[in-house]
Amino acid sequence: MLSLTYSIPDMDKRKINLHTFLLKHSEIKFVSLMGIDFLGNDTDERIPIEYFLKHMDEIFKGGVQTDGSSVNLPEITTLNDAKVDFIIDFESNWFIDYNYDCIIENDLPIGTIRIPSFLRHNGQYFCSRSVLKSSIKFIKEKIYNIIIKDEELLKNHRIKASNIKDIYFTLGTELEFWVRTPASKISIEELAVSEMLKESYWKRTRGDIRSGLEESLILLQKYGLEPEMGHKEVGGVKGKITRDGSLADTMEQLEIDWRFSSPLAAADNEIIARIIIKEIFRKRGLEVTFNAKPIRGVAGNGKHMHIGIGVNLNNGNKINLFTPTENDEYLSKYGYGALMGILKHWEYINPFITNSISAIKRLKPGFEAPVSIVASLGTNPEEPTRNRTVLIGPVRADNPLSVRFELRAPNPYTNTYLAVSAICLAMLDGIKYASEKNSSFLFNQLSKKYGDDSDYLEKNREYLTNKNVFNDYKQNEREKLFEKPPYTVWEIIRILNEKNITIYNGSPFSEIIIKSFSSGVLNKWLIQIKEKEIPAIRATIISFKRFQSYEDKDDRVMWNSIDILINEIAKNSPKRDSIICNLEKAIETKKYETISRIFILLQSKMSELQKMYKLYRKNIIA
Repeated sequence: MLSLTYSIPDMDKRKINLHTFLLKHSEIKFVSLMGIDFLGNDTDERIPIEYFLKHMDEIFKGGVQTDGSSVNLPEITTLNDAKVDFIIDFESNWFIDYNYDCIIENDLPIGTIRIPSFLRHNGQYFCSRSVLKSSIKFIKEKIYNIIIKDEELLKNHRIKASNIKDIYFTLGTELEFWVRTPASKISIEELAVSEMLKESYWKRTRGDIRSGLEESLILLQKYGLEPEMGHKEVGGVKGKITRDGSLADTMEQLEIDWRFSSPLAAADNEIIARIIIKEIFRKRGLEVTFNAKPIRGVAGNGKHMHIGIGVNLNNGNKINLFTPTENDEYLSKYGYGALMGILKHWEYINPFITNSISAIKRLKPGFEAPVSIVASLGTNPEEPTRNRTVLIGPVRADNPLSVRFELRAPNPYTNTYLAVSAICLAMLDGIKYASEKNSSFLFNQLSKKYGDDSDYLEKNREYLTNKNVFNDYKQNEREKLFEKPPYTVWEIIRILNEKNITIYNGSPFSEIIIKSFSSGVLNKWLIQIKEKEIPAIRATIISFKRFQSYEDKDDRVMWNSIDILINEIAKNSPKRDSIICNLEKAIETKKYETISRIFILLQSKMSELQKMYKLYRKNIIA
């Protein structure tokens, strides 16, 4: 097989050069313009190369269009005003997606150039990529204007304001995913025990899992994503070896990390990575899921984000804005300010991080996922520890440029474009506050105790801990100190209904964009409840079988309690409607507050029912 090319060189992104490039690569048969709507969905059509070459001028000017039913932009596109233009991003990486199931001439697979693009409607840009690009530009200008006046910063680094070229942002992600053989027969109990015993974490991979992981890492390198490592995560069990030597009933959790990049490039790269990983494992007969909580009772999939900010100097050197200038400090004043901004405004950031039922299910105690709005700096500035139970904390190696924040709440389907936009806007707010303060004062503010006054943070909150948030606090203590976590998508999204949200005022996160995003998320939530959650609950209830001939007196009493609860949840009677029926009625009228309340009740009753049935079934000797 001849060698493949995996991206289009910058010099070949113009008409004449691109035409020549495509003629040399006859395996590339299609072009696909990749726009990202507000729910993080990427478009993927197929434009034949012959048509593309013939109409290149028109396409480069926005000649490819879709309508509002093809992308999720509610409140923006309507049935009578639905035209959306694709505007090509010439500064992005144009990568080539190969179909290895379809080999053509010269033994090469069919290739499709996927070109990251912006979505434009009525002359304005409305898409996730445009929000991130505009937000980063907006924030850069604000921070630049702050630091060029910061005499302390200039003095410490022995530079002048004229030496500062611009501000840079970095983003790196850690992507977790579950891999399994189709129709694998592994119990939740088996997975849970393996997780508790740490039987899988960083263990050796085998068979097709190993081959898929290694092939994914090699291919990610070819695409220029610079993977740093791939390894087994906390979840999973060892596959069983069949007579022919293959593995069956495989279910394992893996993680792949790659080197940081600019936020826009990193978000684009994540889409490439998910495609590559899924296709590599699919070729080996394995299913991959990036869902936040694909399996009840065991660890979900996270996507930890590593975010940094620095300064580019005219001489090519860099300054990390979070790195402290003294050894006895955890962070610089800008680092403290950025961290305070995220913690203070987390309720306004979280809608862009956690906005699905699966994502909420992941954020539960006991599964190495954060449950509280709290940070950890570590116990020693010289050797900062990493507390895996908190929302966020600093990470650093020996290199001063390595200092960044690790945010642990995102999941693989968090819309990285919007999430990073919101996070950086919150950091900007904190940096503004911190710019005229010293690091010692800011550390004391961040370390405040419940009830202590603060001119920036909330009085009745705490923001730092070095403790294990899951084990060292009771639930009521956590909720008092670090706020009560939301239980439904509505409880998370409703805060965006507030007017004049400080961190978004005057930013690219306009009111119409926030409204469109909120509408899309809530509509998806209702569909998920109606078409996935309720049918799954009904199926679970139907699976609960009675073993009457094996029951004793106590078993009969327990089954009677189970039957009463089943009827309350799912069966209507002339005198009352079931919980599910009431929920379905509320969904039809879109009464979000009522839906949220009933859905919480339904989940609570189902949890109680499952525990009761588990005890009943264990006591049946059959």
